[in-house]
Amino acid sequence: MTVEDPVCRNTIPLENAHASQEYGGWAYFFCSSRCHADFKLNPERYADARIPAAFSAPGDASHPSRKA
Repeated sequence: MTVEDPVCRNTIPLENAHASQEYGGWAYFFCSSRCHADFKLNPERYADARIPAAFSAPGDASHPSRKA
C-alpha cells in the first residue's frame, strides 16, 4: 500500500513512512521529519484539503487512513 505525504504530496510505501500522526480522526504519514514538522506547525493547512471527498462522510471507515 502506498500513502501520500500531505505536505510535499510525494507518494511513498506505507512501510517507508518516516512518521505518522493522527489529526481529525485520520492518520497522516510523512516521508521525512521535515514534512512531519511542517504538518505539526499547521495541520489544518494540510489536512483539510487532503481528505478524499469519497471518504469524507462521518463514520466512513473504508479509507485506509481512517481511524476506526
